[in-house]
Amino acid sequence: MQNQSSAFRTWHRWLSLIVGVQMLIWAVSGAYMVFVKLPFIHGVHLTQEADGVLHNPAAGIRIADVIATYPDAHDVKIVNRTIHGERQDVAQVHSGSDKFLVDLRTLAPIQLAAGDIRALAQEYYKKGNNPITNVELLTENPPTELSATHLPIWRVDFDDFGNTSLYLHQATGEMTVRRHDFWRGFDIMWMLHIMDYKDRVDITTWWLRAFIFGTFLFAFTGSILVVQTLRSNRRKPI
Repeated sequence: MQNQSSAFRTWHRWLSLIVGVQMLIWAVSGAYMVFVKLPFIHGVHLTQEADGVLHNPAAGIRIADVIATYPDAHDVKIVNRTIHGERQDVAQVHSGSDKFLVDLRTLAPIQLAAGDIRALAQEYYKKGNNPITNVELLTENPPTELSATHLPIWRVDFDDFGNTSLYLHQATGEMTVRRHDFWRGFDIMWMLHIMDYKDRVDITTWWLRAFIFGTFLFAFTGSILVVQTLRSNRRKPI
């Protein structure tokens, strides 16, 4: 019985070393994900609506002309955005998997430049007059905070407390993705929590399964030691 107790104690000590650190990581990462609210993580507080109010009653009439010019379009709507330095009504067109803007006067596609994206990002940004530090069109090798499915996309970085980055649709200038340091921290915590250190999406990794099994084994050996200690104490003479 003594040898059996010693074996359980040895197993328990080794398991405490192996799984103890990961259990602490689970506790810390879980606490971060619980106490920091998801709307804040998603950056809802960072942006606002940038489309203005439609001023031209005749703009809606041009939708038929847009559809005639782009017969593959399956969704057309009029939006009011700052384009080329002026706020104007433009058509936003969905055609197949593409999405782009159309000038209602010429019916030609609108090409957005870095200056247009900078102006739109400043309108989307809700946190004051913090300066823009970088405007970049990403076409490949996206950062880990962004899925490659969003490419190509504009990235606009702001010099603020959270190092905010806004990602705008390449062709329409729509605000697509928000990122800031608290989101990036959440992403790291999620990675540590599920133990997927590459893609950060797989919640069934072998690492995770192994450590979950190790944790149950740690609890089991600890329970056995508790029972053995209680039995041993009962047998001692008073």
